[in-house]
Amino acid sequence: MLRVSSDVDRLAEVRAFVRDAVSDFGGSARDAQDLVQAVDEAACNVMLHGYGGAPGEIEIEAALRDRKIEIRLLDRAAAFDPTAALDADTSKPPVPKRPGGMGMGIHLLRTMTDEVRHHVRPDGGNELTLVRSIDDPAKEA
Repeated sequence: MLRVSSDVDRLAEVRAFVRDAVSDFGGSARDAQDLVQAVDEAACNVMLHGYGGAPGEIEIEAALRDRKIEIRLLDRAAAFDPTAALDADTSKPPVPKRPGGMGMGIHLLRTMTDEVRHHVRPDGGNELTLVRSIDDPAKEA
């Protein structure tokens, strides 16, 4: 488990944690790249939008279940369910819609993973689980 403050300067630690977890679980370089991208986007969104500059923490856990890597992010930010959000219009080039956002984050979460699950925590905050199947090493050769 990794616990970081809601400071974007801590995102390098988040990325390293995910890379190490994927490697420990026998994931491929592609698995690592995709999960690092997805988790980085999710954590950044919590830091910038969920906490909105207020102090907070994110806990990140990694597990391997049935050849699937599950990365779970836990926070105490305002409830937000990315699984209920509309998908980005990918037929047009991304255009910044607000400072720090192109509106593509949720699209990336969905594209880089096999499954995205969200639950509002009973005592406040969010539990976001990103799931990715481990690539077959024979296909990488």
